[in-house]
Amino acid sequence: MQRSSMLEQGYDALLELCDRLAAIADALPNAIDVTRYEQIADTLVPTLGSLHELEERVLFSRARTDGRDVTALIERLREDHRRDKRAAADVAEVLSELLHGRCRLSWDAIGYMLRALFESLRRHVATERLLLSESRRDVCHA
Repeated sequence: MQRSSMLEQGYDALLELCDRLAAIADALPNAIDVTRYEQIADTLVPTLGSLHELEERVLFSRARTDGRDVTALIERLREDHRRDKRAAADVAEVLSELLHGRCRLSWDAIGYMLRALFESLRRHVATERLLLSESRRDVCHA
């Protein structure tokens, strides 16, 4: 499978998780679905980590070879990766705590935390897709 196709599949999976986080945030404090929370808590960080690794291998290497100085852009995206990974780990922990009745955060705080993460991830995917499409365009015009 072509790496850019793998990226697109990863983006689709991440956006699916964002939709699920949005549904949870909208339903709070009602309808705690143990199965859904547990599945998201278990898959969020690994899904994001795998996608970040693939982005760094595919997009960052393409960006470096197109002749432009992209050092600052790549460092910014890496910082976004670190920030998103920390936020995803926090969300996964909160979902796990909710499952076990140990969460001390208010429902509003939990909803805000979920929304902050999925909005950030959606923006990140949009940026990375833009970079991917630009790198494809550059390859086609080379």
